Amino acid sequence: MANLTVRKATTANPDAVIDFYARMIDEMAGTDFDVLWKHDVHPSHAFLRESVEHGYLYLGIAEDGNIASALVVDRTPADGYQQVPWRVTVTDGEAGIVHAVATLPAYHGNGFARELMEAAIATSRAEGLKALRLDTFVDNVRSHGLYEKLGFTNVGTFPVFYDDLGTVQLDMFELPL
Repeated sequence: MANLTVRKATTANPDAVIDFYARMIDEMAGTDFDVLWKHDVHPSHAFLRESVEHGYLYLGIAEDGNIASALVVDRTPADGYQQVPWRVTVTDGEAGIVHAVATLPAYHGNGFARELMEAAIATSRAEGLKALRLDTFVDNVRSHGLYEKLGFTNVGTFPVFYDDLGTVQLDMFELPL
């Protein structure tokens, strides 16, 4: 397994983050693992910049110095999260919401997504969050396996609204911290 350095993105590198997600969209389009994201729609440049500014965006830096993987853990659930029967009771801001988990195809198979998620889990615990929550497409079996190995529980399929997708049925996962 290759080495990965995980750190939070800094305000000095928001363009590198935007470039990473643009590459991700381009390189995954039309493959079996197409993320179905669109340039500056999901994830939007504004969302990425805001995530960097608030310290919510994690980067996985490969040995070659390039961004290999990234994800966001913010505190803003999408419309529809409130109807999910979560197992952990929280007040506003006590649950982290994982978004935009991505690893460039050149780095697949190295365990980078798992390593990045493990770092986000550890940091979320240290920051006092009570749970991590996320959603994923129902047919994204690959991510389901990763999240379950990390201890997340699939709490069911529910309609969730995103500006770029509309209302879609998504599998909802939760990890008590």
